[in-house]
Amino acid sequence: MPKQPPDPTTLKRESAGTYRTVDGRFTVQEASGRWLVLDAEQQDELGLPLTRGPFDTLAGARAAVTSARSGPAPASTLHERLAARSGSTPGRARTTAAGAAQGKAKAAPGANGAIGAKGASGARGASGPRRATAQAPEPPPIEIRRYHAGDGPAMRALWAAVGFRSMGDDDDSLDRMAERNPGLVLVATEGDRIVGTALGGWDGRRGWIYHLATASDRRRQGLGQRMVQEVERKLRQLGCPKVNVIVRDENPDGAAFWEALGYALPPSRAFGKEL
Repeated sequence: MPKQPPDPTTLKRESAGTYRTVDGRFTVQEASGRWLVLDAEQQDELGLPLTRGPFDTLAGARAAVTSARSGPAPASTLHERLAARSGSTPGRARTTAAGAAQGKAKAAPGANGAIGAKGASGARGASGPRRATAQAPEPPPIEIRRYHAGDGPAMRALWAAVGFRSMGDDDDSLDRMAERNPGLVLVATEGDRIVGTALGGWDGRRGWIYHLATASDRRRQGLGQRMVQEVERKLRQLGCPKVNVIVRDENPDGAAFWEALGYALPPSRAFGKEL
């Protein structure tokens, strides 16, 4: 009797609180005692895997996976839910540095833009051959590596560009954090250029992610998600049961990003003091 192919809806446990269907499309993650379903074939308005849930039980998330394969794609309501929670108007603060950079890129003519195309068409007369246009070289791949001493100036330049306001980002502080958290302080590089950062930390009880940032021309390409997942993977290897992030109230896009990755607001407020 021929062997039956595996049921694509079957969930395989990858780690504590994380399951994935055998075909790789759906990931089911536990967040604050509830379950989220991430769909790799459908994206929300941030370009991230579309999130369904939360569901009270793993069985409820499993049922959502089954229905998602045949049902219509739901509309993402991340910004609407965040706006309702804060009492603000949906999309009020959506004009970010990434959006501005994207608008500039759309307005600026490229090497193969309309002007170049028109010129090439005009030069292709009845007797003239069609001239080939030069192709821009492929950019180097983006790699994620651990922090190196000397990365500080480029990291601080990136943080200034995205509007981070914080203390303790000098070279000595970064070196101390990297020494106390081996392999958790990460940078994303494109050639010699640093285009992303994620500072992971673990105090032995809870994990933290600070200064997740991507260059404006490398946003909405999944880089931020890649860096978060790499920090989570390393924390999981250390036995860390939970990871926290801090998102400022004036950053609704940031809150939507983290919620789409399975992060949830804690029931209590966090207090802090600068020393």
